Amino acid sequence: MGSARGTVVVPLLCALVLLPLTAWPPTRTPAVLVATALAALAPLVGVRLHRPPWHHPWLAVAAMLACWGLAMGLADTAPGPALALQAVGIAVAVGLFAVLFGRWWRRGPVERRRLGRATWGRRTDQLVVVVVVTLAVGQSAAAALTPGVAWPVPVAPFDLVLVCLLLRFVASRGGLGPGMVLLVAGGVGAAVYDCLANDSGDRIPGPQHPTAVLWTAAMCAFLAGSLHPSMRAAFDPHVLGRLRSESARLVGLTPLVLVPVALSLLGSGRMLPATVHLSSAAVVSALAIVRGAQTIRGSEEQARRDPLTGLANRRGLRVAFDDLVGPGTVGVTAPDAVVGRLALLDLDDFKHVNDTYGHEAGDHLLVSVALRLLAGVGGGATVARSGGDEFVLLLPPGGPDVDDLLRGAFAEPVELDGRSFPVRCSAGWVELTADSSLPLALADADVALYASKGTTRGGATRFAAEQREEVLGSLALADDVRRLAAGEDDVGELVLLHQPLVALPSRTVLGCEALVRWQHPTRGLLAPDTFLPVAEEQGHGALLDAWVLRTACRSATTWPEQWTVSVNLGRTSMVDPGLADGVRATLAGTGLPPHRLRLEITEHDQLPPDAGVDALHELAALGVGVSLDDFGTGYTSVAYLQRYPVTVLKLDRSITGSDAAGALLGGLVALAAALGVDVLAEGIEDDAQCARLAALGVDAGQGWLFGRPVPAEQLGTAVGNPT
Repeated sequence: MGSARGTVVVPLLCALVLLPLTAWPPTRTPAVLVATALAALAPLVGVRLHRPPWHHPWLAVAAMLACWGLAMGLADTAPGPALALQAVGIAVAVGLFAVLFGRWWRRGPVERRRLGRATWGRRTDQLVVVVVVTLAVGQSAAAALTPGVAWPVPVAPFDLVLVCLLLRFVASRGGLGPGMVLLVAGGVGAAVYDCLANDSGDRIPGPQHPTAVLWTAAMCAFLAGSLHPSMRAAFDPHVLGRLRSESARLVGLTPLVLVPVALSLLGSGRMLPATVHLSSAAVVSALAIVRGAQTIRGSEEQARRDPLTGLANRRGLRVAFDDLVGPGTVGVTAPDAVVGRLALLDLDDFKHVNDTYGHEAGDHLLVSVALRLLAGVGGGATVARSGGDEFVLLLPPGGPDVDDLLRGAFAEPVELDGRSFPVRCSAGWVELTADSSLPLALADADVALYASKGTTRGGATRFAAEQREEVLGSLALADDVRRLAAGEDDVGELVLLHQPLVALPSRTVLGCEALVRWQHPTRGLLAPDTFLPVAEEQGHGALLDAWVLRTACRSATTWPEQWTVSVNLGRTSMVDPGLADGVRATLAGTGLPPHRLRLEITEHDQLPPDAGVDALHELAALGVGVSLDDFGTGYTSVAYLQRYPVTVLKLDRSITGSDAAGALLGGLVALAAALGVDVLAEGIEDDAQCARLAALGVDAGQGWLFGRPVPAEQLGTAVGNPT
């Protein structure tokens, strides 16, 4: 802390002491020389204190200032060596500026190219620089060719242009630290001092010259910049390549606009006709106006673009919609004539990508999807991103069919950072007429999209009026689910049913599976497939699972001791970091022994690779069983067998029916036996099916043959007396 404070206090004290001494003629010479010596030593001290990763530029600053200080000290006694030292310092300065420019050029191409594609602003900036440099060269040449003019006078215009370029550099760079700003301030002060000296005809004025006050101020700026802690990052290419906003860069043109006027005020300015300076000022002013217009145009264009994907945003969509369906179509086409289509697209399971791989991977996926959509729609169409993972397509007549576009765009997975992302997209679309409005078209397409996600997930659905009632009903159900999770009383209650699990072929009851239902006040008894997916989408799945687990464990304590209870876990529960603690607390609160609980993982939802792995292994160590439910219908079945401590493999009814291949069932039984896992067949409805499965080696079964789901109090009647 003390060292950091010293790097600020020391330059300030030096400025407070040396500037007054420089202003007083008797002490001017020693004050100027001391200030120059301190400024030359400061970069070496700064490198030692702050350890910048790029220290060579600071060594160049020290060498430059040392050469200039020696040249100033020898100006009166040895003018020849003084000029030589000054030339060496100038050469070092040119090299330093080359380093600055080179690092900016290498670091900033992406942003510069992006801005160049949007506007011609950078070209205009370059034209302004060319005009002022050309004027300075012409003025310098005119002064050099004029008889009787001292040879330093033609150099003054270049000093003035250098001052303006340095100011332009500071104005156009974003995030420059105090160290670099002070360094540039020192360069500006030294260049102004040199300009005044050259314009007076004196190439190296001695330290006693009155303008030495300006030189001392410049040296104090070099001193402060070299010692400030931010000098560590002053030459960082990342910092040098960071551009300010277009409006800030436009303001940065101001110093260059003033160059023609400033050049006319120099002594060498009289060597050119006044019309030359006036013409140059007019050209520079005109270019500045053009630059301002380009900046405004670029800002307007950016305001209509999504910053992540570069697609049109809502504002840009409005402009494109008005171009397609606007005043220009009135009177040209019939009001009900189709003038295009609007499609609303939503990426399926995009939230899972963000949860599993992170938001950066999600952003890259969105960009890749945007590029595929742009390639698929062809010319004349508009692709917009309305927010999140939703995209809007405006397709003119004759544009591609939405279903075909989806199949073509997402036929292949997206490759990002060595990972393959299969992309599935649902869409709803509506035809546009001359009377269409954007809000209503988006609303209708949203209704069709909702219907698509509920029925033809991964496909496109055309809007139909009857869909609105269905969607409104679904939205009402979603609101009721939210209220149910919040514990409100007027949305009905959850009901728990139990279906027996029996051993084959003895048909001995092993336990029951807990199956949740919702007794809705107006819709009646709702099956879990109706409301659980909605609860999962809202993030309430774990809350409902916890209720089922608690209620089922409490009921199981009244059953025969050899019976187990099986409870399903949804995706939200599996990714919940508190899964193991919640199950342990429920077991402790209800008094149910861990070995009597079975947790069932459903395969219908793809899970992140680490979801629930540690929790289920921890619970398995306590004696809790783990079943893999609906095996054969969902995601990565074999991977789940390897990942989780599965003890029971529940075969889905789609592969246990009478038409199921015996070879397939026999292979699954053999696989389970090799892994030490029991096999339970779902959907057993008659004795013949039961006998066939038992003959194939299936250990247990579940289905209407053994009992339908019933409340806990009816279990004894439904399954008979346990054996």
